[in-house]
Amino acid sequence: MKPIYFPFTYIPEPVLEALSAFFKQIIVYQPSSLNIPESTQKQADSGLLEIRIPVNGDENKIDIILKDYKNWANIHQKSELAFFKSKPDIIPFFSDSSTSQIKADIKKSRKYQAEEKKQDSLLNARIFLHMAQEFDSQNWEINKELLFSEEKTLNLIDNLKGENELSFKENGREKTLKIDYQSDYMIPDRIIAWTHLLQNDQDMSNIFITNSRSAIEHLLDKTPEAKIVLSIDSIPITNSRDETKKKWQESLMEQIELLLENSLPASEYIEIKSSFDKENGKKVSLTLYLVSDESSYKFLTRNAWHKTSVEEINKEVAFNNTLIGFIEF
Repeated sequence: MKPIYFPFTYIPEPVLEALSAFFKQIIVYQPSSLNIPESTQKQADSGLLEIRIPVNGDENKIDIILKDYKNWANIHQKSELAFFKSKPDIIPFFSDSSTSQIKADIKKSRKYQAEEKKQDSLLNARIFLHMAQEFDSQNWEINKELLFSEEKTLNLIDNLKGENELSFKENGREKTLKIDYQSDYMIPDRIIAWTHLLQNDQDMSNIFITNSRSAIEHLLDKTPEAKIVLSIDSIPITNSRDETKKKWQESLMEQIELLLENSLPASEYIEIKSSFDKENGKKVSLTLYLVSDESSYKFLTRNAWHKTSVEEINKEVAFNNTLIGFIEF
């Protein structure tokens, strides 16, 4: 069993590094086979990531719409990044008003004679996720540049003060831990769009992982019955793939499968200790929340996408429970 990362389709390198402290491989959805980020492909080639594309088809249509939107954005002097930051409550191709305006401008400029049919919700979700993915990628690259600039400044200050290199590295690491690795823009809408992909995954897992506090809080607010069943605190992040780490990860996954098969009493939860040295390096913690007697398909569609009756789609599920994990740096 492999955890599925949500509700994003782009994973910054430090986030995958943190996830890899607990799991051998993580699944990340892609809205289509178009424009898979180079860093994501490299992560998949390394074996740490499995790229999964639950929905295929309409790539040409998606490509045309994205290009049309970018042309529209350029005409109006707005990039995807500016759009998301200036209009955090508006979802491209989801909001009736924004969709109508964009389509009207595009049709007018290209002199369309016939009115196009309204895009279906799945196609809209895939388009939105493509735009969100590009925004997340750009946002992370900007954060990296800012971090690099801050580290250079800290280095200069340390040199002027005569502080040693170790002091600088510790300061730089503290700075790194405070970076926002993912955007909190439109989290409920990201979950809605992402769930469209989930509903088309024929081999979905029952464990979902996020590093977004906003995402986990959004789901927990809608699911008061969810309870903490497992807590792992301050695991060091390392690139090591030695036998000790491998066995510990296998043991963790065995425990997770037991949690999925058997619910714990509400008053109980498991605290797993690590055999790793916790004194050095960056730390990461994992908290797992259990939703009892509800498959992941029903849980996420119930909480995120209300337009489709889950009874209409038959899915075979291996477990009756769902686990939602939160990774915290």
